[in-house]
Amino acid sequence: MKKCKISVVVAAALMSVAALAGCDKKPEVSEVEKIIAQAQEMDKDELYQKAMEEVNGKKFVVVANSSRMKNAAPAWMKYCQEHYNAPKFTFDFSSTQPKNNQIFSQIKSDVTGNQHNISMTLIQDGSQIKSKMTKPGYLLNYIPKEWKGNVETDGEPLALQSLSKVFCYNTVAKEDGTVAAYNNCWDYAQVVSTQFMAPSSEPVGQNFLYMLTKPEYAAYVKEAYDALSAERKEEIDKVIAADGVDSGIPELMKDNGFVDDAKYSLAWIYLFLKSYTRVTDDGPIANNLTAKANAGSAGLIVYSKFRSTNESPDVSNKWINIAAYQDGYKGFGGYMYKHYLQILKTSPLPWTSCALIHFMVTEHDGFQPWGKDMGGYSSNPEVQATFDHSRDGYVTNESGVEELLYPCKNDKGYNWWTTEGKLVIEDGEYASSVAGALSDWMQYL
Repeated sequence: MKKCKISVVVAAALMSVAALAGCDKKPEVSEVEKIIAQAQEMDKDELYQKAMEEVNGKKFVVVANSSRMKNAAPAWMKYCQEHYNAPKFTFDFSSTQPKNNQIFSQIKSDVTGNQHNISMTLIQDGSQIKSKMTKPGYLLNYIPKEWKGNVETDGEPLALQSLSKVFCYNTVAKEDGTVAAYNNCWDYAQVVSTQFMAPSSEPVGQNFLYMLTKPEYAAYVKEAYDALSAERKEEIDKVIAADGVDSGIPELMKDNGFVDDAKYSLAWIYLFLKSYTRVTDDGPIANNLTAKANAGSAGLIVYSKFRSTNESPDVSNKWINIAAYQDGYKGFGGYMYKHYLQILKTSPLPWTSCALIHFMVTEHDGFQPWGKDMGGYSSNPEVQATFDHSRDGYVTNESGVEELLYPCKNDKGYNWWTTEGKLVIEDGEYASSVAGALSDWMQYL
């Protein structure tokens, strides 16, 4: 009997050891992950040759949050044909742009389905990427060996670019002869009904509002508050204290550990969501703002949209002021979100995915579809240095002299916008951490 008991103890111990060994077992590495690991150690020429062998004569499929993606793969194909003396190298390319936030469900369906067609994605919304894509392992990150960006801010996940959405307004004189001058970020939440792409249409706008509670950005809002008149401060103070206003801010501050300045950010969000003009896309906002008939109108819009304005006697960029460019402006000048490049874990063409990503973040021609206009900035400083839009507002007249006709198009650049312009920069990690506390409250508003 005693011997039997000892045998039971020994068996239990062996089972325990086996269980512990199972816990230490590393997850199986997929073929796509192995290829990404190899690609990260390769120089450009070796990587591109691998990709050319893989994709030649095949179809390469991408889903993207940018219509400009359709120009990137053909540019890489042309680059390879010319640089590697390969005129017969060719492949078909498909890039679709899912609407209404469907890109996440489309990627999930492709990864979890029986057939895998999509190789890579250009995707936005850092918060949802973290919770819906990288956490379950649907998307994989690749950082090219020759990329010279900041890994901490733009490497996990790898960013193609940062895009600016800026406060701006129409300067055509109103009927009473006055000209709009919105010189404080609080003006866009109180004084004027700001045209804005609703967060329900573009969730990066919701991330922007989340980010306002982060300490460094809450400080911008508080600084702008300090510059207001006593009367306007009193109105805001009532919102903060929920004095006659069902703002919910005292409870949010008490329950979520926000820094004290965040109460001003929450008040700004409250007033903004109660007053802004909902528009489904930035294109119509740009059309509205540049129309002579819309004197004094204001918006928070993707800066690059002003590239598409068709100048006429009734529509012109010359009537647009970028708020943060004006002397004495107080507060944040808008916000900045990112486009990220990721490879699907079931990518049928992983070498090609790595090569195209490499091309887009290390070569001028790879970033050209986005870099050709103001408002978008490559995550690679060496690439961004090849694009300068600081004089885009100048036009050469018939006498050969340059005239500044469109000041709004003179882009001051990434470094200025992230310091002097005080853009609120998307951080998927932070946005995701406060989404639970703020999403229901914002939906209620």
